[in-house]
Amino acid sequence: MKTFFQCSLRLPRALVNSALVLSILVGSICFTTAFSLPALAETSDPADSNTVVPNEDPVFAAMSDEMKRSMAFLKLDQHLLPYFISYEIKDVNEITFSSILGSTPRPWHERYRLLTPQLRVGNYEFDSSYQRTTYSHNVARIPVGDDYSALRLMLWRTTDIAYKNAIRGYEWKKAYLVSNNVPERLTDMTRERAYQDIEPTFELPELESKWSDAIAQLSAVFKDYPALQKSKVIFVGRVVKRRFLNSEGTKIQDVRAIYAIKLWAECQAPDGMQFHDYDVFASTDAEKLPSIEVLKKRTQDFAQHLVDLRSAPLAEDYCGPVLIEGQAGAEFLATVLAPNFGFAEQYIGSERGRNPFKNLIGRKVLPKFIDVVDDPSAKDDTGTPLIGSYKFDDEGVPGKRLTLVDNGILKGFCQSRIPIKNSEHSNGHSIDGHGVYRILEINGSKKSTHAQLKTQLTELAKDAGLEYVLVVSKLLDDYQFVEFPSDDGSVRRPYMAPAYSIQPNDPVYVYKMYLADGRRELVRGLEFRNVSMRALNDIQTIGDDAQPYLIEPRDFEDRAIISPSFIIGELEMTKTSPLHNTVPIMKSPLEMQASEVNPPKPPSVEEKTGL
Repeated sequence: MKTFFQCSLRLPRALVNSALVLSILVGSICFTTAFSLPALAETSDPADSNTVVPNEDPVFAAMSDEMKRSMAFLKLDQHLLPYFISYEIKDVNEITFSSILGSTPRPWHERYRLLTPQLRVGNYEFDSSYQRTTYSHNVARIPVGDDYSALRLMLWRTTDIAYKNAIRGYEWKKAYLVSNNVPERLTDMTRERAYQDIEPTFELPELESKWSDAIAQLSAVFKDYPALQKSKVIFVGRVVKRRFLNSEGTKIQDVRAIYAIKLWAECQAPDGMQFHDYDVFASTDAEKLPSIEVLKKRTQDFAQHLVDLRSAPLAEDYCGPVLIEGQAGAEFLATVLAPNFGFAEQYIGSERGRNPFKNLIGRKVLPKFIDVVDDPSAKDDTGTPLIGSYKFDDEGVPGKRLTLVDNGILKGFCQSRIPIKNSEHSNGHSIDGHGVYRILEINGSKKSTHAQLKTQLTELAKDAGLEYVLVVSKLLDDYQFVEFPSDDGSVRRPYMAPAYSIQPNDPVYVYKMYLADGRRELVRGLEFRNVSMRALNDIQTIGDDAQPYLIEPRDFEDRAIISPSFIIGELEMTKTSPLHNTVPIMKSPLEMQASEVNPPKPPSVEEKTGL
């Protein structure tokens, strides 16, 4: 990930660090823009009124007025005016509460507002953009209220910073292209029509009265599993209202929600090996979360599986056919395959980390019986939008349903407004300014039932001379539920970069399936070697059990993947390196008998001596 965004050129750090830009420009170079805030009362431009039209949203009014003013007057010396500006403002309303072993949950309620500006100087053919950067490096937290003047002030300040970044990047880019040959350079931004869509909004529902007690009940389930050293149950409810406006006339207002319950537990084997697991139940509709009865049963199963792992035997190195089923299939494809359906962009400078699919349109990239579709508007069987769905992307372009792979042949990419070869328009898949997959559906013409998968797996193992095969049913995913963009400096990019070869997440549950009798044996201590795209061409068959799974690959933005189980003809898995952890000296209090928890009072001196 790091090398993908690291340029071989020594670019000014200011290009990707707006705070440093401001200090350098103001403190050392003494840049001054052609306007200041008092100019609001001095210019005759219509956008310079401090009044808001009755019944008009003051947030949109502030965005529109400051944008008009900046497009008309924001100019430094001989440098260009902006030719494009966009503002995205997100209002986040969130509640979280958690419980450990039945403790009373304490809610944490937070409301905040984030502004992400984008400003370009130049024109659509050549501008100040640098494709390896992201929009969210300029994100700012702004006032939550609807005070027009306060909003104008924050918009003015962030626009000023964005403009200084833009002119600096524009001059660097011109100088670079004078001294470097960039063959077949594409234009810098696609031209798109303007859209206006104002959706009705809703507020975060009252959740504490229903779910606070339920979360306590779920966490109390772990008391019955004293072998677990740590456990926790967390509830997250979040509603995000987004306003988007750009200088081309696009105006979007939409709202999305996520409601999730997360289970977490950790335990340790007698030999010291530690392992942990997470499970999650999530929906875009709070009413669609499972009942407390269903959740309790799932929590019991979750805890028991982890306890069973403590006593499971250690596995050996393995090379052979592997069945990857259920959640593991979705996580595996989200890591190894999905990122390569985006980032087919042209870069100035280093091409390290470029997309291995970039020049393979019309070529076979998967087995002939596999199709891949990306649908940002996907819904589940009840008609509820899947997590990660949207109508308009973060550039205000409608998200289109795309056929990415048809009968194994690569047909296209997820694209933002950064042009790619043979495509002149965005298809509404921008995440933080880059073309990124949203909700993938992996399907195909050659499907097998569970029994057929088992039979084919057995045949492959016999051909390889093996006594058993491996079945991977779950990969680790810690589900952080981070909201993007983030202004805390710790999380910036809500996506994974493409890679030809990558190591998938650690397996949690791996089984040996013996050929002799078909039984499964849980084993522990395995991990994947790096998996290349060639392994995906070795997929033998897929199951008929495709369903949506919530995935959060490498702590990036949550979304669903509709994935079946599948068999890979040959895959390497190796033993994990020992960490030499030691087990606790004393038993857990939960494991102790009542007499051990309250040991008898030591005998007195009189009792000892009989005096």
